[in-house]
Amino acid sequence: SFFLAFLISGPLSGQLAQGGAQVKISDMPFPVANAQQLSQIVWTMLGTTTKETVYCVSEAPVSQLRFVCVDCFQKNITDMVNVLSGAQDLTRSAGFPTVALRNVAVNTNWTGTTIMCQAALNGGTIDSAPAVIDVRYLKQPHVVDASGQGPVLIANQGYRFYVECIRGGDGLCQQSARRKTLRCAVQSHPPATVFRWLKNGVITSGNGADITIGTEMIGQSIQCSANNGLFSDNDMPTSQAVQIDPYSAARLIQDNFQTMQSAAPFQAGNRIDMNQQINLGCQVEGSPRPLVFWKLSKSNGQVADAACAQGFDGQYQEVPLDQRTQSALANNLVRLNAVCSLRITNYSFSGQYWCSACSYVSQGTPECSPSLDSPGPSVLSVQVQGPPMQSDTAPSVEKSPNSETAIVTVHYCAEPPPKPPRDVIFAVDQNELQIGQSWQNFRFEGTTQNNTLPNCYLARLHISPVTDADQSRQMVLKVQNTYGSKHIAVTLGALLGGGSASSNSFPGWLLALILLIAAGLLSFVVVVFCVRRNLLCFNSKYLLILMVNFRE
Repeated sequence: SFFLAFLISGPLSGQLAQGGAQVKISDMPFPVANAQQLSQIVWTMLGTTTKETVYCVSEAPVSQLRFVCVDCFQKNITDMVNVLSGAQDLTRSAGFPTVALRNVAVNTNWTGTTIMCQAALNGGTIDSAPAVIDVRYLKQPHVVDASGQGPVLIANQGYRFYVECIRGGDGLCQQSARRKTLRCAVQSHPPATVFRWLKNGVITSGNGADITIGTEMIGQSIQCSANNGLFSDNDMPTSQAVQIDPYSAARLIQDNFQTMQSAAPFQAGNRIDMNQQINLGCQVEGSPRPLVFWKLSKSNGQVADAACAQGFDGQYQEVPLDQRTQSALANNLVRLNAVCSLRITNYSFSGQYWCSACSYVSQGTPECSPSLDSPGPSVLSVQVQGPPMQSDTAPSVEKSPNSETAIVTVHYCAEPPPKPPRDVIFAVDQNELQIGQSWQNFRFEGTTQNNTLPNCYLARLHISPVTDADQSRQMVLKVQNTYGSKHIAVTLGALLGGGSASSNSFPGWLLALILLIAAGLLSFVVVVFCVRRNLLCFNSKYLLILMVNFRE
């Protein structure tokens, strides 16, 4: 019955506790009998700290008042403990047990966290009723585009957003150009409900988080303000100013792909020998200053960056003013020649190359033509040819734990492809196997083309059954074509004994050694036993007779 009474009285401990003592969380430093227990603590952030003060009050003879977090561990909040432990003791000035939290540097993720106040009494503790924290704040707004990306920051010039400008014969931007939607982004609790847009510091519109602008805003600056009720209308937080500049989409003017493919070092069928140097060139135009990205589409459809400097780090040369058209000059367009220098070192350079003319009109992904994901109408096709090479994919083995059969796969690349049976040979302990041939428990099954890597192939060697002796065998894949040859060594011991394969076989020499040691130990034990028990030839009488006969 006492335990049941304790459970019932537990939740009321903040108001009626041991000896009638009470502990309360309040927003005013009143004696506990007059204090109002808070069920919610509202902390308003205006700057880095809160403006509200929260008190914990009690009455004699309690001591050691402190704030504690009830669910910080469950919510993975680690920065509140130090703040709560820093509560100021006001007991002497108040005349009754009191601690206070003032100018708290709160974290916005504390909303929904529960705290209470504890006091020490007669070796135990008294808890106040819990209170839930509600952090109210509004951080500085930012102007972003419709996709949530911020403006471009230009050194010594500030932030820039761009709107499309297509100039007519009079040199003015036409109204038919695409318009741009901007958004006032702000982090706040509760959510912001009032927004204002400012043009050159003057309010231009009322309540609305989005605004659509066009060429009429070119050369102007734009800002936004937001409020969620924490500020007065005349003191709403305002974003940084963003300058609006004209934008002419970056485009590809010309490239040298067709010229390259019709001259050395390219051969018929877009073929090129390994270790050749080629320079891809593209001329692009746009405003602001365009960038060029070089892309490679491989035979398996994978798109990767070409192995050359690009983007901000690319090789560029600005086209002189006298070589530009009058319309380009009128539109402030920047025309650049970009170069991608490639040294063909392996077969991974095979595929289709193209360049994309891009402009950063906001943070994030640039606007490009053609796309970064798929080539446009103009591409440079490259088919690398040369001697066989070992693939980046290491040799592997397929073997089930309880199976006596294994298949070893060796990867290689070559163009033109080797011609079986003489150009692809497996050698096992210097015994050469052509496709379809066998030696002991080894059989060369054949070769297949790798569908994911251009100019690459797989050679498969079947081993059945797998024996202990196979781990020490020397195996080499010999590949050749008209450009040269390559010997790829395969360590069967590593493949069969570990890695992707798990072999249950035990080395024969180690087994023999263990058996020999076991036999020696067994013999030693038998001899000692017989000597101590006077058994067999180790009987003392028998030994005496042997000694007499030996002397005679």
